[in-house]
Amino acid sequence: MNKNTQLTEILLKEDAVMDSILDAQVKIHEAVKSRDWFTLDSNISKMQDLSVQFIDLENTRDSIKETDFTAEEHKLMKQIQSKLIKSKIANSTLNDYVKITKGFVQNVLDNVVPQRRNVLYSKNGTIVKQQPVSVVLNKVF
Repeated sequence: MNKNTQLTEILLKEDAVMDSILDAQVKIHEAVKSRDWFTLDSNISKMQDLSVQFIDLENTRDSIKETDFTAEEHKLMKQIQSKLIKSKIANSTLNDYVKITKGFVQNVLDNVVPQRRNVLYSKNGTIVKQQPVSVVLNKVF
């Protein structure tokens, strides 16, 4: 098999895997927003499998020592790089969403249950953990 043909096939497979990764990221983001933990777990597992598959394809592509790329291969590589950047942005966006939501919930709990912020010390100077106070809300955030 020709090196260029083999490289083109690998790049096409990488492109297809990146499409699947981007699709899984969208589903993960939607699952986090809708608090669908089963869907979140299954898509995270799928994402891990796809990542391993992409890394294997990338290692195979790297093992082919090709210095002159055809126009099609160059176009495919740019397309894959573009999808990798989109993936990185999606990860960053989800991470920011989780951090902001966590901070908001933490702030609400600190204001609702102020004794959680206080630290108690024993006579020996060690921190004594307080008993958790139950809070029941009739609203969904």
